[in-house]
Amino acid sequence: MNSRFFQVASLTIALLCASCSKNQPDRGQFEASDTSSTPNISPRAAPGVAFNFGYEFSLPDERIATKQETHASACETLGLARCRITGMSYTVDQNEQVTAELDPKLDPLIARQFGKDAQRSVETNDGKLIRLDIGSSDEGAAIEQASRQKADVSAQVAQLQDELAKTKPGTPARANLMSQIQALQQQASERTRAIEASQASLATTPMAFHYYGRGGVPGFRGNPIHEAWQTFVMTVVWLVGMLLQALAVLVPLGLLVAVLIALWRTRPIRSVRSWLIGSKPDEA
Repeated sequence: MNSRFFQVASLTIALLCASCSKNQPDRGQFEASDTSSTPNISPRAAPGVAFNFGYEFSLPDERIATKQETHASACETLGLARCRITGMSYTVDQNEQVTAELDPKLDPLIARQFGKDAQRSVETNDGKLIRLDIGSSDEGAAIEQASRQKADVSAQVAQLQDELAKTKPGTPARANLMSQIQALQQQASERTRAIEASQASLATTPMAFHYYGRGGVPGFRGNPIHEAWQTFVMTVVWLVGMLLQALAVLVPLGLLVAVLIALWRTRPIRSVRSWLIGSKPDEA
């Protein structure tokens, strides 16, 4: 009986453990899926916030121009109302390393998806995303604050205009009121421009695509063998330059010493030397 009890208890514990293991999420799969994609941020999730995106891609050198043109064409296909290109560059430096940049501005509702599609197209061409920067500014709060300040200024202007209507023309008080009204109206115009600027920021999303060739990624630039050869050549050039500089100094000094020795051994100089020391000059 005891053995049967232990068998039933063991079976119950095993079933409970199997049930727990099925209900527990697969941590390895969660972590893999969590790191396989970039953050998903949409304007709908943060109303009033203006975003900007910066992508950095690593690609084979020969594919950068094609991929840059593909992304530019995708922007042009959307039309100027939804996407427009504000900057584009392509550079090959002295080490034959290729870098490029594309700067589009997009409709905020499609900007994030446009960036994801661009990343996917890079990854299907033997490239990869090496950095993604997402910046933001709370333009909604800025608009609210500027609107509140503009309303306060407008109320002050209305109050001063009522006082202005009660003053006589040509009096100092009237001139003072007109000066205050003009200053307040200028403040109201500044608040209006601030509101328009914030609204413009919310209307478009700036995006920057940076393309780096193999070995052109910041921090990993250059071919080690090529750089070592350049260092060797520069060292040889430096040594040759130092040798030439030394010869430029030593050759004139040697010639000068040789001339002085030759003069020292001439008959007139020997006569002078003998006269100075009080002895007969040496025979030639």
